Amino acid sequence: MQKTVQIKLTTTIRQPEMEEQVMVLESRGTLTEKNQLRYLQYAEQQDDLEIRTMVKLQENEAVIMRSGGLQMRLPFLLHKEQTGNLTNEQGSFMLTTKAHELLISDTRFKVRYDMALGSEHVGEYEMEIQFMEAK
Repeated sequence: MQKTVQIKLTTTIRQPEMEEQVMVLESRGTLTEKNQLRYLQYAEQQDDLEIRTMVKLQENEAVIMRSGGLQMRLPFLLHKEQTGNLTNEQGSFMLTTKAHELLISDTRFKVRYDMALGSEHVGEYEMEIQFMEAK
């Protein structure tokens, strides 16, 4: 089953020695349900790049996969370190996430996590995606 959804994505970034950043994106996307999994897909523009994002949602874990202007895979499992990666014009990097909060419902996905690039802690991130069937 697939349906068109209206998406509101709010990202909060807290990095050492920097002011908190909050970004909000509103977009249309699709929500697909298949084999007990849900896939939320949408695209966003960052500078001149179109980035396509797919969020794979399970009962107690999630994976964010981005492609286009950059390649990224960010896995989340509550209170467990997970390894992902990022590839952009500067090269390929290992990312580590540790989710402190992970909420998945019929209309909302929220994750709060620490992220490390290689062995360096780069900050605490909070991402909330609200999605509802488009009118």
